[in-house]
Amino acid sequence: MPQFKRIAVVGAGLIGGSVLLAAARRQLAGSLAGWSRSPEARTLLQSYAVAEIFDNPVEAVRGADVVIVATPVDKMAETFRAIGPGLSPGALVTDAGSVKAAILIAAQELPPGVHFVGAHPMAGSEKAGSAHANAELFVNRPCFVTPTGQESPAAVQLTHALWQALGCRTVECSAQRHDEIVAAISHVPHASASALMLAVGSLPGFDPTSAGAGLKDATRIAAGEENLWVGILLANAPHVIAGLRAAEDQTAQLRKALEAGDAEKVHQLLADARVLRQSLDRPA
Repeated sequence: MPQFKRIAVVGAGLIGGSVLLAAARRQLAGSLAGWSRSPEARTLLQSYAVAEIFDNPVEAVRGADVVIVATPVDKMAETFRAIGPGLSPGALVTDAGSVKAAILIAAQELPPGVHFVGAHPMAGSEKAGSAHANAELFVNRPCFVTPTGQESPAAVQLTHALWQALGCRTVECSAQRHDEIVAAISHVPHASASALMLAVGSLPGFDPTSAGAGLKDATRIAAGEENLWVGILLANAPHVIAGLRAAEDQTAQLRKALEAGDAEKVHQLLADARVLRQSLDRPA
């Protein structure tokens, strides 16, 4: 028997489209509905034949007991206002945005009588859009759930159950703590990768045809869609700025050690970086 009556996804790009495919494969709901701002994306989503795809976000959420908003961070307030007239009393509204404190403010646009619990599945990619949606995108990926303490326990439990049913491992923390964590593990790396790509691209020796795996690995995420990332970086700007300052400090230390010919300091910095990088490969 399906866990949910009807799941609606608003903003069905990579994440939202993957939610629809995953929910359909796992038979999580009696019915599925979706909406995307892009007519091309709506046509593509219809071709997947797993959900009713609507031209209007209000119609997409009608009758849904669970609504997942997966629009860009800087469009959340606008989206919450848009779907309000179609939301059923008592519906759970959650999201997939990678900044949580700003979205808590945006969620004040939702009407009374619905339950909002923030969430963020760590399952993105540099490849954007519903064309890259994948039913297995969330399998064994962490998903933050960020209640404020004002929600009903049932709504928080249902949010955990939803993302776990899609394949995630859920982790609960405050919105503020989430934004600190995700700045360190996602937002600052993206900004730094973009800065690194611009830096090496400005060098006289830059030759894309000769680039190997090292440069490609170090800058892969810089290929992410800038229209999405502008909103993310601005919404979490204080934490990202602190991280970029730390990156500048570490870069300056390495540069100064090279300028001084200080092999011991260079060795120390490279060794410290290696140990930290190796920690990423240890089992969680």
